[in-house]
Amino acid sequence: MALFVMIGCGSAMGIQGSGSAGGSGGDDDSTAGETTSMIPGWVLMVALVFGLSITTLAYTIGHYSGGHLNCAVTLGLVLTGNCGLLQGIFNFASQMMGSVVGAAILCAIFPPELDMTKSLGSNSVGPKWNWWNALIAEIMGTFLLVFVVHQTACNPKSALNRSQACIAIGLAVFMAHCVLIPIDGCSINPTRSFGPALLSLTRIEAPKAREPTVTMVGEPVAATLEQGQTIHEDDTVPSFWRGMWIFWVGPLVGSCLAAALYKVMLMMDTDTETPAEDKEIKALAKSSEASVISTV
Repeated sequence: MALFVMIGCGSAMGIQGSGSAGGSGGDDDSTAGETTSMIPGWVLMVALVFGLSITTLAYTIGHYSGGHLNCAVTLGLVLTGNCGLLQGIFNFASQMMGSVVGAAILCAIFPPELDMTKSLGSNSVGPKWNWWNALIAEIMGTFLLVFVVHQTACNPKSALNRSQACIAIGLAVFMAHCVLIPIDGCSINPTRSFGPALLSLTRIEAPKAREPTVTMVGEPVAATLEQGQTIHEDDTVPSFWRGMWIFWVGPLVGSCLAAALYKVMLMMDTDTETPAEDKEIKALAKSSEASVISTV
């Protein structure tokens, strides 16, 4: 988890690509989105790094722990019986600690003035987006991820393709990030959001939310907002903490929906035949037994 946060968030911190104006390292106006961006190349790079990180790290540690780098995934697996409750609790504790450690490593790597996101890659709702836009996006993005996890890594019918599950899971993370980065930087992982937001408070220049002066496409806000209307009402709290609930509620709800659908599909599946892998094992066992009997 520490490596995941370091690599994923670090990919966003080193390049001027975030913010409403496409680059958060130069002027104050462009810090209004932290990890949101409308620059295709930047979105693609960060999304790809997150997807490849999940794939690589899941292959690396999956045979020890299942490769849970996301408490929303852990929740879904607990609900479907693919992960024990006790293991799920310890996984969650490890994920939280790993996220904080990863963010601490980023603090050591990036001085505040060289952090292009100004927030250690923390998630926050971008300018011109409403909280419910981000909430629905987080629900659906996490739904996609957890559904893919169950169908590729847990479904008995996918036993023969189990070794490729990490690739599909990484691609699901990549796809979700391509859609959600312009909206809220894409979390779909509460523990990934927690560590960077917590350690960002230790930085003197923690960004304060305020009304952006440009829209996501560079037009004046006055052209689309009524007089006196503001995007953010409270400018005393860092935006990534005011919206933190979105990055917990959204992913957890999405995980529950995906787990429920997976269970329903299993119950509605009328094909009760043994998976092909088990059939092959049983066939080999029978042939071996027959050869032994014939020898005797």
